[in-house]
Amino acid sequence: MALLFFVNYLDRVNVGIAAVRMNADLGFSATVFGLGAGLLFVGYTLFELPSNLVLRRVGPRRWIAVITLGWGICAASTAFIQDETGFYLLRFLLGMCEAGFLPGMILYLTEWFPRRQRGRYTALFMLAVPVTVAIGTPISTVLMDVNAFGLAGWRFMLLAEGLPAILLSGLVLKLLPDRPEQARWLPAEETAALRAALTAEQAEISTHGSGSLRAAFRDGRVYVIALIGFGISGGLYALTFFLPQIVAGFRTGPGGPSTYAIGLITAIPSALAAASMWFYARRSDRAGERIRHIALPLIPAGLALAAALYLDSPVLVMAAITVTTVGAFITLPVWWQLPAGILTGPAATGGIALIASLANTSGFLAPYLTGWLRDLTGDYRSGMLVIAAFMLIAAAATLSLGRTAAFCGTSGTP
Repeated sequence: MALLFFVNYLDRVNVGIAAVRMNADLGFSATVFGLGAGLLFVGYTLFELPSNLVLRRVGPRRWIAVITLGWGICAASTAFIQDETGFYLLRFLLGMCEAGFLPGMILYLTEWFPRRQRGRYTALFMLAVPVTVAIGTPISTVLMDVNAFGLAGWRFMLLAEGLPAILLSGLVLKLLPDRPEQARWLPAEETAALRAALTAEQAEISTHGSGSLRAAFRDGRVYVIALIGFGISGGLYALTFFLPQIVAGFRTGPGGPSTYAIGLITAIPSALAAASMWFYARRSDRAGERIRHIALPLIPAGLALAAALYLDSPVLVMAAITVTTVGAFITLPVWWQLPAGILTGPAATGGIALIASLANTSGFLAPYLTGWLRDLTGDYRSGMLVIAAFMLIAAAATLSLGRTAAFCGTSGTP
């Protein structure tokens, strides 16, 4: 699962590295690039709920294999774009194809791990995100210097990084059983114990949560959780897509940093986030607390992002951006525990997809606003201030959620 997410996230964000040369080659402005980068999330938003409903019907194994094959084809095809229309189209199609992957995997985890352990295993799965930026970004910069098959370096990089998903789609059918009862490596007594624990949890959630799809759509807590995810994701996506271009603007010598140096510098915040994420999620699991574990990191994360581009030193800028990146990343796996605390059965299938869909609208809005404000003002400061405000609103929304019946008290979980 983590390997799939590594490839998935790399195919989603590697245009941020490609943009260092692609924008000049194709004549893209920051607004055009921001719109294209964000259009992925339009397709993502429109198709997440339908995709998760199909997954429930046909099973995770077969549907995730289809999703993986589809996004691999779209990601590899981006290597051959010639203008902004092709860029827009393929980014939309990439989002449409991979729409069900993340909510499907979050739903899949609820079939395998009890709530008291799920945070840390969600973190192990989601470690793929900061690891992708920390390791995948330098790999992308190396591939950018390869000119093969008549393709410019950025085109070769997009092609090379799209192909692994196509190859991995076949492994999904062999390595991801739909549920514990189908896992040959899990002894029968352990399967029975796991199923009993999960069934008991679902019965507990049903006393104060939503069990039907209609009830999930009418549950105000679902939309508050989505708003929190909007703020977290907005900060991460804005930095992921535009940090390479921000770093490229550092005056570290004649002509600025090299492409490879950009990759290494960009990787630092995510490497530190990767080192922190699992331990933080395990801490949340052990404390049985979610609300404060989400809200408290988001406050310094938002303030640091607001201040980052007003600092004079590139070192101080990167230090502030690192605070933002670590603060946002460590909250992600903890935030994903909130839906499972109020949703069960069909409500979990549709509700998790709805939350992911609404939260990921920030993936469109944040890059587009950042690019548009960059063209309007001449720098990235205004865009980062808007994204910082999203993160602080998410912190406030988290604290307000802690006052509701399901999340009140010392535990922050039902």
